[in-house]
Amino acid sequence: MTGIVTQYRTVSALVPDRARSDELFLRALNVQAGLSYFVSGVSKLFGSSWVQGDAIGEILQTEAYGNGPAASLLRRFPRLVRLLTWATPLWEVSFPLIYLLPSRWAHTMLLGVKAFHLGIAGVMELPRFVWGFFGSHGAVQYVVDQRSQARRSAGSLERVTLASAAVIASVSAGYAASQRQFDIERRGGLKGTKLLDVDDGVVEYDLRAPSDPSVSAESAPVVILEAGLGSPLEAFSWVAELLAVDHHVLSYHRGGYGRTTSNRSPGDLVAALLAHVVSSGTLISVSHSIGTLAAASYLRRGFGGRFISSAVVIDGTNPHLLADDRVDRRRRGMFLQSQAGSMYIALTGIYNFVPHAIARQSAFAPDDQLGVVQFSFSPRNILRATREYFNMPLVDAMPSLLAVPRRRVIASKEYEQQESEFAQALDAPIVVVEGASHRSILGYRQYAQQVAQIVRETSSDDS
Repeated sequence: MTGIVTQYRTVSALVPDRARSDELFLRALNVQAGLSYFVSGVSKLFGSSWVQGDAIGEILQTEAYGNGPAASLLRRFPRLVRLLTWATPLWEVSFPLIYLLPSRWAHTMLLGVKAFHLGIAGVMELPRFVWGFFGSHGAVQYVVDQRSQARRSAGSLERVTLASAAVIASVSAGYAASQRQFDIERRGGLKGTKLLDVDDGVVEYDLRAPSDPSVSAESAPVVILEAGLGSPLEAFSWVAELLAVDHHVLSYHRGGYGRTTSNRSPGDLVAALLAHVVSSGTLISVSHSIGTLAAASYLRRGFGGRFISSAVVIDGTNPHLLADDRVDRRRRGMFLQSQAGSMYIALTGIYNFVPHAIARQSAFAPDDQLGVVQFSFSPRNILRATREYFNMPLVDAMPSLLAVPRRRVIASKEYEQQESEFAQALDAPIVVVEGASHRSILGYRQYAQQVAQIVRETSSDDS
């Protein structure tokens, strides 16, 4: 902040007119100060330790910031520390209200902010914050005082900045909505997915028959793909393409995802879809992430007299770990914060213009890539994923997985340790895909080739 004050003053000094130079400097610095507080508060609201009330307490436990006498004193009052943790992001996010308050109250609020910085300086022994932010408060006070004066310009920097931000956000949100609508229309086109009517709605699916003419479609194995949390069926695009040479490959959207309107269980939806697959071949379950638990709900179920003979788990969710995460306040908070962040990005459309994890860790064909990105940032799908995280049945998951005659685990390098323990619990062999992350294990063709090869080997074992 000290550097910004200096740089803004240097740039504004290039304006020959002294009054205009000062006006430009103070208003620009005011905008920077307001953004600094507001953005800091927003970032804290997306941080689990702040929302859970633990952040300041954790800071006071560190050697760097917890050794002072004031920090030692504050640690004796954990309830006060928790209250301060919650209050900090709330007042930071509320800082822009200072421009709406009467001048007298605005000055009082600014004094409160000064007291906050003095408290930080005393407790964490960080006096530099005092001089840096106090240096910007004069600009905030100037703008507050100017507000009530008739000579204030209708096109002030603050109004122009806020109006520009509102326009940009609106355009971005509108563009994102149009892109999601375009993806929905694409799914209904010639290269899209299909819909099957079931009792209470429709299920969206994709079914590929063996493309190799030498393979008998009537006896070819059938692979059932279960996507991960909040992921579309296109997340299996590479794997489906590779396996569809000599397999029937079925992928679908569970209830509430995509164009699926049915609320029937995954097992019921799979049963309805398998009734349309003309093949007597073996049934193989291939699941990714939490899709493993969706698959577990029907692994012991019969489908027209046939049962699933093999389960291939790709970075599967261990039901015992998920049960622990659901009741652990910190981990539950981290998940909800990540979902809130995704929802913010989805509603504002930011994901169309800045790099994000999905784009970095997947490289599908253009249509499929569009589907994966737009599906993942659909507000409806994000809400559905949040509910699924907390509602996915766990009680019988492990017995169901263990009941399948043949089990294999495929792990990304990112989740190697976690999946090794899961494989041990499943009494299953494990293959680690070197270099792969949780998403890229399906999103990059070179990794998907390894996954498809393991599935094909499993299919051969069944034969």
